[in-house]
Amino acid sequence: MIKLQPRLWVGVGLSVLAGGAALADTATSWHQDGAIALQVAQGGEGGEGGEGGEGGEGGVSAEDAAKDPVAFISALDVTAAHYHAGLAAYKADRHQAAGEMFAHPISEIYVDLEPVFTAQGATPFQDEMSKASELALGNAPVAEVEKAAKAVLTALDATATKAPKSSDSAKAVQAKLLAGMIERAARQYRSASANTEFEPYLDGYGFAITAKVRSEALVKAGVPLPADVVAAIDLLLKAYPTALRPATLPVALDALSVQTSKAQLALSRVR
Repeated sequence: MIKLQPRLWVGVGLSVLAGGAALADTATSWHQDGAIALQVAQGGEGGEGGEGGEGGEGGVSAEDAAKDPVAFISALDVTAAHYHAGLAAYKADRHQAAGEMFAHPISEIYVDLEPVFTAQGATPFQDEMSKASELALGNAPVAEVEKAAKAVLTALDATATKAPKSSDSAKAVQAKLLAGMIERAARQYRSASANTEFEPYLDGYGFAITAKVRSEALVKAGVPLPADVVAAIDLLLKAYPTALRPATLPVALDALSVQTSKAQLALSRVR
């Protein structure tokens, strides 16, 4: 059995984070002092969407990832979502938010799962994640931050090729991954609608972008996207139009919930 490590904020330039207020261009509404609290916690608290996993970030299990390709790649997809969201936020001049978004999956996902990744033959990439966060928190030029974020996304793609095998076909694995990411984005939208904070919305934006990317992977695997899946992704992109939260969220919760269920049903038929 793989021994899980405590969740720590490690390797992300702790001196930078501790002095975040001095480096922040504008403190986010969810960390007004401009600094991230250093976490030392053994267990999860339901992810960033709220306690009990009400948002879309919960459900990444190291033990499952060690034997299930869907769990393994889902963890990578959630990480990718943070980098898609963080890069978009950085380009929108939300540098502190971007740096924190890049840092979150180090403690929330990577520290626990690195033993799983390396056991499967993947190359560690924590240094790349740390570099992206440090550059963003240090207000580096956009081109440098984009290069660093894309290096992480490249590492995630390479790690995904090391996923464990299962009895599911490649098409079924892709369909399950897409269904999971659509659900995460929809759940996070419900969480974001419960308050006016920026972080839950930005998380969901990343999930929506990652769902779109995953849908393209399903098509490449030889599965035409069912109409209900296309409609769900279109609705998610309408729900999260940009990395910056709109004054009024544009999609009704019930409409998104119904379309998400239809998409999941359609994807469950992929074999």
